[in-house]
Amino acid sequence: MVLHVNCFKWGDLYAADDVNRLRAMFLRNLTIPHVFHCVTDTAEGLRPDILVHPLPSYDFCDWDLGNARKLALFSDNFLGLNGELLVQSDIDMVVIGNVDFLADRPEENFLIARGRNQSGNTRGHSAILRHRVGTMTHLWEDLVKDPAAAAATCQHHRGLPGQISDQRWLDRKLAEMTFLEDGRVAYFRQDCNAYADHDNPQGEALPPEKARIISFAGKMKPQHVMDGSYQNCRHAPFVAAHWHE
Repeated sequence: MVLHVNCFKWGDLYAADDVNRLRAMFLRNLTIPHVFHCVTDTAEGLRPDILVHPLPSYDFCDWDLGNARKLALFSDNFLGLNGELLVQSDIDMVVIGNVDFLADRPEENFLIARGRNQSGNTRGHSAILRHRVGTMTHLWEDLVKDPAAAAATCQHHRGLPGQISDQRWLDRKLAEMTFLEDGRVAYFRQDCNAYADHDNPQGEALPPEKARIISFAGKMKPQHVMDGSYQNCRHAPFVAAHWHE
């Protein structure tokens, strides 16, 4: 079995070094044979063991799709991988242990991390999911068919007007979701004792014992807390121990 892992990088929010770190973390922690892909608007600076693909054209839409461009992974034969299992990961993840669980239950065409956003308005967390390419093409085709309707119903709560939330789109389009093993994907702010308080203003942020991937969803990123506290969040030494090539 070969597992495929993919991330998207566009614009200047993330650098090649960020993708290279993600690739290195998967290389250290995924023992199953795998291929690491990056769909990007620039390949400069990426490691040679990353299979690079050009960012698709999104000229069907009159505005910047934002994170919804990641939904292209549901298009037919994405990256030429119809029938293959593909793990889609955001770049701002810290892999802290073995992630072979991502290949569990190969009979499932779709697995996603369980949602833990504070608003509670989505069931799944699209920062990491696994999909059998070519099996759920309606998720992309329906978006392409009427992006204006998608923007009207699935507006990204922090995005520019018209930007579509990929997470909300999945929540709206999928009547049922099947989740990755509970506890393996944790959220820095909610699960890692991240917030300082009056009784313990110092301390350290620590990942839960069962966690193998820590998601830094939102504006807080790994580099903010790897060397010390940041705003109202504690220092997270585990980041420096794992978030590197």
